[in-house]
Amino acid sequence: MASSGAPFSVPARRDTRQRRLVYEAVARTDSHPTAEWVFERVRRSMPRVSLGTVYRNLQLLVAAGRLKTWTRGRTTRYDADVEPHDHFVCRSCGLLLDIGRASGTISSERRLRSRGYWIETRVLDFIGLCRNCRSRLKDGR
Repeated sequence: MASSGAPFSVPARRDTRQRRLVYEAVARTDSHPTAEWVFERVRRSMPRVSLGTVYRNLQLLVAAGRLKTWTRGRTTRYDADVEPHDHFVCRSCGLLLDIGRASGTISSERRLRSRGYWIETRVLDFIGLCRNCRSRLKDGR
């Protein structure tokens, strides 16, 4: 679960209840939720909120650097852990799991920078089968 400890704020934007609820929904889970998942969570506290409002607030939070997106294919998921980190992705069930920052990645970044390359971000995803999917595959389910 991501937590910055700092008070919530979005630069040059009014802090709204909807925005706080959207941010909190993402920050309180490690599941890298979709906008639809966030919408369902926010509706529990604010039943009249629209999916469009959730999408707009997610975009504002990403633009403000409070959330990051993870996109593969047509799926966009959100993460409140905005520090660079790596993921494991299950190709069967879609599990997206934080696995931290690999030390080999740090040395690769240093090597590239020393050669004059400018690195804006990095993405490292390990793709395979999670334990549950492997177990089902072995059991023939």
